[in-house]
Amino acid sequence: MNPLSQIQDLVKALEAGNYDAAPSTLVQGSALQIEDLNPVMVMVTAEEKHIKLQKLIPVESSKSTTFQFNRQLSVGIMGGSAQMEGNVGQEETSDYVRITIPMTYYSHIRRVTVASTLVASSDGKKSDERAAQDAAKKVSFDVEFDLFRGLECFSNAGTFDGNPLTTSNLLPNMHGLSLQVRQSDFQVNSRDAMFAEFGSDQTVVLSAGGSTLTQGIIEDGALRSSLGFGEADKLIVDPVVLANYNKITFGKERIILAGSPQDATAGDLRRQWVSGGTVNIEASQFLRGKFKPAPVRANSPVAPASITVTPASATNPTGLAAGTYYYFATAGNEVGESVACTAVSSGAVTANYKVTVVVTQPASGVYRFYNIYRSPVGGTAAQAKFIGRVVPTQGSSTTSFVDLNGMNPAAVTGYFLQKDGASIRELASYSRLKLAISELSMPEAHFRFLGLAVETPRKFVLIDNLNGTIS
Repeated sequence: MNPLSQIQDLVKALEAGNYDAAPSTLVQGSALQIEDLNPVMVMVTAEEKHIKLQKLIPVESSKSTTFQFNRQLSVGIMGGSAQMEGNVGQEETSDYVRITIPMTYYSHIRRVTVASTLVASSDGKKSDERAAQDAAKKVSFDVEFDLFRGLECFSNAGTFDGNPLTTSNLLPNMHGLSLQVRQSDFQVNSRDAMFAEFGSDQTVVLSAGGSTLTQGIIEDGALRSSLGFGEADKLIVDPVVLANYNKITFGKERIILAGSPQDATAGDLRRQWVSGGTVNIEASQFLRGKFKPAPVRANSPVAPASITVTPASATNPTGLAAGTYYYFATAGNEVGESVACTAVSSGAVTANYKVTVVVTQPASGVYRFYNIYRSPVGGTAAQAKFIGRVVPTQGSSTTSFVDLNGMNPAAVTGYFLQKDGASIRELASYSRLKLAISELSMPEAHFRFLGLAVETPRKFVLIDNLNGTIS
């Protein structure tokens, strides 16, 4: 290249910046390609407006790494007060229990270089300020997810009952609303002790059977809350489930009031009247079904070595359709999720059979659980979606997951909520802490310490195995 060409290229570079290419290779030269940036950051992910449960549940300060509360189960045994004349009634004792909830510690590190803080960004925001803003969102999103779903979906021989013996005690996640409500079905210390003979101990975990949300199951859910002396008036579901519920208005006759013109079709169903009042229905992005494994992190576990899949007859009908299914598994820990192992076909499954997936442990690394994925009947391995997780069997190189069809691929759970009955106990609100600087970058820890206390879990109701379709 001659000196004149070099000077021209240098002038162009000074005028318009370096485009990682020779200016002569760009259309009309680089000097004419002016960088034009909108000073507004365009968001394509979740925002603060999508957080709902944290805004509903009250926050109380805590000064301990565990927190406790008292729960009253009765004021005595029902009946027995009526006596014959002159007799003295029975001696009665109220029932109380002490409940302990562990604190959960959410934290991560953000790092920005010193040079980046000196750059004039397009929107005028410093890199450390942007990192802090994003960190606060990340922590709040993780908390929102775990408030609903912390330690959920662990299989107990094919059922999802929250049994502590089948839930990993090595994971630091919050004991979420889903877990604590499920456990209330078999934990006597969470149930009313006076009206059990009249049905107050009926399950508060209903199943939609893999179908869409219906008016009938909303009525049933509100009723179960009422039997637990609750008044759950808000139902939060996955956006797809809500959209499919809204479709029941399609083709319905419409009432025209006062002769007003009808210029719209369908409807916006957000409320349903039930026998105990009104249920408001909302969607949460944090209740979406799990379609595929999470992105792999640097310290994620390695994939399981292999799986085997065996159909067999079940004690009770499972609802599995006859045909062929594909399964695969991933390993997970507190850091993240592995890539998938090789998918395996079930072969021909007889209708209403169960399927046992045997996972061979990874060759190395730390793993706390296995996620299991299944395709729809007659589908392909690429269509497999999440159906549950299982804790590795101690002292064995293999672990069995029993598929009783308790959760359809990417199925979701709906949550009946009320304002009282649960609280967030907070040891530290969102905070920032500068870490030691050993190079020309500034590391900063972002953290929040809190836990969820569900004082009256049987006032809340879950609707499991909801599905919806995207047309």
